[in-house]
Amino acid sequence: MTNEEKRTYPRLTLGLGDGFFGSFTSNGGETLVAQIMTISAGGLNMAVAEKAAGRLTVGERLFLLSIAGGTNFSFLNHIKAEIRWAKRLDKPGYVSVGCRFLDLSEAVREQLVQFVDAERIA
Repeated sequence: MTNEEKRTYPRLTLGLGDGFFGSFTSNGGETLVAQIMTISAGGLNMAVAEKAAGRLTVGERLFLLSIAGGTNFSFLNHIKAEIRWAKRLDKPGYVSVGCRFLDLSEAVREQLVQFVDAERIA
């Protein structure tokens, strides 16, 4: 049995202490800052405070404005993402929200793949 990843794009799993936070906005103009838990060229999973998560709905479109963390993510700017699912997180007071990236340019997708590959090796 092999340990191959079945996803289209490999993902990077980040811990709560890794300090990667995404800044998002919705079509309604609301802003949201949430901790990034996993990221790949296909999308991301974030930990959202329950109070803020109550305003999010599956199918809603968000725009990822930036990611703050130990790496320069300047190539990420207004990336469209769709909320695919939400579920309780083991950490009290937080909800896990999964988003799929939409309409990524090939250049941005490749930069995300390179970032994930480099961080997974490290």
